Amino acid sequence: MLQMQDVQALLKRADAHTLSLYLTIDPSLPENQAANPGWRTWAKNHLRDIDHQVSAGEDLLWPTLRQRAERFLEDTIPAARGLALLLGEALEEVYELPVAFPNRAAYGPPLITPLLWALDEYETYLVAMVDRSEARFFTTRLGQVQFEDSMELTFDTHAWRVKTAMPSGIGIGRGSAVDEFQDRKVEHQNSLYRDVAAEIANLMVAQGARRLVLTGSEQSIHAVLNRLPESAAQLVVALLPIPMRHSAHEVMNAILPAALDYERRQEAVLVEELVGLAKAGGRAALGRVAVLQALERGQVEKLVMPWPMDEAAEDQDVPMRVLLNGGEVELVHGAAAERVAAEGGLIARLYYAPHR
Repeated sequence: MLQMQDVQALLKRADAHTLSLYLTIDPSLPENQAANPGWRTWAKNHLRDIDHQVSAGEDLLWPTLRQRAERFLEDTIPAARGLALLLGEALEEVYELPVAFPNRAAYGPPLITPLLWALDEYETYLVAMVDRSEARFFTTRLGQVQFEDSMELTFDTHAWRVKTAMPSGIGIGRGSAVDEFQDRKVEHQNSLYRDVAAEIANLMVAQGARRLVLTGSEQSIHAVLNRLPESAAQLVVALLPIPMRHSAHEVMNAILPAALDYERRQEAVLVEELVGLAKAGGRAALGRVAVLQALERGQVEKLVMPWPMDEAAEDQDVPMRVLLNGGEVELVHGAAAERVAAEGGLIARLYYAPHR
């Protein structure tokens, strides 16, 4: 599965003679169900376009890369929605992902923004489903379930002392026995909720999840929420009552709108925070000129760019330099992207405030 470390390692091996192909290979799409699927036709046409752009005889590597790409495309049997292929003289990286890339083809410096978009858009989420008798856990990343486990509450009532009515009618009545049974049942349910909360905290660390969704029965969701450690409670994205009988795939579809809404809100908060910092003379830079100056000084901790970008204006050099220097890149959408565009197209959080 694609990781940010993969992109950083790719950049160290790629050069200015890299073929980047991004394709929607989803076999469920009508255009991809022909004997010669639409994605393959699109790729071949655009490889020919690159032929016309490359000066004959001046780039001896290109014909070899084109042949390698065509052989790969002929042999590919789609088993995913999106395909990323990056080829160079000593480079061949292939990512088949459960997310669809817009079709793109480029030759030159590696085209990495679609990979960054996939990583940025599909953060690792932990989903915990719980009701009064069981819990299910799974993590999802890039729209795909990666880990799944469960926990079940069992009642061993044979070890419980059940009180019965005395023949004389004096003493503890049967109602008290029922009450005691119910009290023990509630106690065991509360124990389950405590165990679930502890397991969530453990899994958030073990699975590298930075987002948490609680689902299941509404009462149980809140019971677990109230028992979460503060570090995990702060990462809750949504509380969604979803029946336990739903499959992991059905749950993914149900939580997706809430997850995307959360991502958009987080992006808006980040952009407003950085704009405010920059205008107050703090650890941020606004606009291409200021960001490039900060990058030259090694100040850029996080680069924020709008997405999608105009292909003609898309600049791979800036995010590449940030990643190679150990920084982060965040692609923002919608209102946050419009705000970045209004502030000069690029925003950066800096390691330290610029000197004035």
